[in-house]
Amino acid sequence: MSMLAASPELSFTELRDALEMTDGNLTSHMRTLQEAGYVSVSKSYRNNRPLTTCALTAAGKKAFTAYIDLLEQIVQQTKVK
Repeated sequence: MSMLAASPELSFTELRDALEMTDGNLTSHMRTLQEAGYVSVSKSYRNNRPLTTCALTAAGKKAFTAYIDLLEQIVQQTKVK
């Protein structure tokens, strides 16, 4: 999700290659995120070739921000001790 948070959208191939995942593994993760409403997946064509793109939804951005906020709280708590 951090890659999608840093970009308006990424192709399936860009995600797969950057994350070093298999097609099936990434598909499974994206399906789970899509079912949760965090990611939108669009299929189109570019230069007569299929193109699948993924982007965070508003709910996905909100959930990712909440996750980052939680991580920051954990870091702050460990600094105090």
